[in-house]
Amino acid sequence: MRPLRCLTPALLIAAFAVAASSCASREHVKPIFPSHADLRVEAKPQLSPADLESDAALTAHDDAVEAWGDRGWAAVGRICRWAVTSGADLPFRCPPPAVPPRPG
Repeated sequence: MRPLRCLTPALLIAAFAVAASSCASREHVKPIFPSHADLRVEAKPQLSPADLESDAALTAHDDAVEAWGDRGWAAVGRICRWAVTSGADLPFRCPPPAVPPRPG
């Protein structure tokens, strides 16, 4: 019976340690990802055959394609800066954030 009496305090201490650790609050780990807007693929503007006869429609299409490209490269720049902030060691520099034009 001697071994059981020596083992009982050790088992009680272990049980209390397990119970105490299960009562501790756990920090919720939230994964960090780039903005969902930066990860969404935007379709390239399409030109309809009827628009080929109108100079205004061709100009509007060129402007739409240019804006589409600018938005895409701006998203690449934001993702690049996010990667550097998250600890990525890139062999190149990320483009600086675009400065929006001032109204006026």
